[in-house]
Order: sequence, then structure tokens, then C-alpha cells
Amino acid sequence: MAVNRHSRPIFVTLAAALALCAGAADGVAADAVGANENVIGSPKAPVTMIEYFSQACTACAEFHTTVFPLLKAKYIDTGKVRYVMRLYPLFPVDGPAYKLDRCVPPARFFSAVDLLFRHQREWDNAEYPVKDPHAGLIRLAQNLGLSAGRAEDCMNSKKLDASINQQAAEAQAHYDPVDTPSFVINGVKDMNGVSWNDIQTTLDAAAKRGK
Repeated sequence: MAVNRHSRPIFVTLAAALALCAGAADGVAADAVGANENVIGSPKAPVTMIEYFSQACTACAEFHTTVFPLLKAKYIDTGKVRYVMRLYPLFPVDGPAYKLDRCVPPARFFSAVDLLFRHQREWDNAEYPVKDPHAGLIRLAQNLGLSAGRAEDCMNSKKLDASINQQAAEAQAHYDPVDTPSFVINGVKDMNGVSWNDIQTTLDAAAKRGK
């Protein structure tokens, strides 16, 4: 199934969400997977696939509800692909939403991302006519097992700002994404789109090269 990517001028609204750190990408290996990243799959997998996503992006939501389950079953769960998700904030609401994703235990991060994608109409004022995105996120936090107070603390925390800024700067410096979702496969920016057929072709070829 083909998925249209979400495309808009990069960082047009990033300044309103987070202050991008100048020069944060200097000396950083963008394709290296850090200890605190959002990862599933075997560390011994021959292919590492990095997704740059916006939590408020409708194309990202479509990818994760249609294509990602197929990718997970065929490649991630079978030890062929190690999958990494990195926020590439395009909208002010991306920061608080992502911080809510990270408020749950690491093993539940992908479930939290999926929940917010499937309920974008309740909080995503970047893509839908939502009057109170904060209240929508607080309501969804309860489905994640978080109290309203805990969710508030996580979304207001500045703890993740530096790492979010750094990864966004790295992405821009090394891969120059023009849309989300964008993918890097074994250190190479994937230009084949996000259709299931294209992904299978790209991952199979990358696995062969990695042997």
C-alpha cells in the first residue's frame, strides 16, 4: 500500500516548539544508535532502519497503522531489522506529544506512539480542528496508565529538549529530510518512498549487502 508522505518546510514551526541548538550535529555520527533511543528489534540484526517522524503528521500515522505492522512481523520480530524512531518536530504540539510517549516505560514507547497516532483527531491541532490539544493529550495519558499530574510533569519537562534538538540538527545536517516519515537504512537515506513493496525491496537488498 502506498502512503503519501507529509511534506512541509522543515523547521518552520520548530522554533515555536523547541529552540534548535546551533551546531549540535558537529562531530556526531548520525547513524549510531544511542543507549537511550527508542529501539525495537535485535541489536544483531543485519539492517538498522531509522525513522524520522512527527507525532502530529497524518502520513506518519497512516504508515504506522497500515505498513508498520507488516514490517514488524516480517523483519523486526524475525531478527532481520533493528528499528529506531527519532522525533523530527514539525509542529509545536510535537514536543509535548513526544514527551508523553517517553513518559511510559521504554518497553511501551511504541505502543504509546501508536495510541497517539490512532487518536490524532483528539489532540492534533496541527492537522485537525482541535481546540484544546493539551486536554486531549491528558485524556489519552490515562489510557497509557498515567495520572493527569504525571502527564503534566512529563509534557512540561525540559529534560528531553537537548536530545530532541540534537537529533533534529543531526537529521538536517546529514540527511536533510524534506518530509516525514523519512527513513535511513544502514546509514543511507532511503529514497524509495514508504510503500510496502518498496520497503521490502530496500530491506532485502540492504540485508544482502550486510552479509
